[in-house]
Amino acid sequence: MRKRLAVGLLIVGIIVAFSIGLILLQPAGTERIIIREVRLTVDLAKTPSEWEKGLSGRASMPADRGMLFVFDRESPWGFWMKDMRFPLDIIWFDSNRRVVHIEQNLPPCTPQGCPVYVPSSSALYVLEVNAGFVEAHGVILGDTFNFA
Repeated sequence: MRKRLAVGLLIVGIIVAFSIGLILLQPAGTERIIIREVRLTVDLAKTPSEWEKGLSGRASMPADRGMLFVFDRESPWGFWMKDMRFPLDIIWFDSNRRVVHIEQNLPPCTPQGCPVYVPSSSALYVLEVNAGFVEAHGVILGDTFNFA
């Protein structure tokens, strides 16, 4: 009986240690989300300076990554591709984490122009992912994301 209890406690200890290890491996300022059954690790942008910088200056982004902008209130937040080096899909979500607007395959700004993309509805969250994500995973208006 004691042996079974010891083995059971050892297994529980291993599971707890593994779970803590996974949490510690996640970089600071990131979160995991799930949208359309796809798990993404997202960098969080929660301050005005983080909102302004976004993904600008990065050469690329892995397919399982993104950036989630978390705003302090719902508003029709406009986005542009200033200093971007690769195209993006941008998805706007309301306070219920429901997709309210999508822009796909947005190219980086050029010397000739840098359009601002404004949603048709107010949003509290905005997700930037690699171009092609929306089409590849069938993301549509009304879909939701959850924190994993």
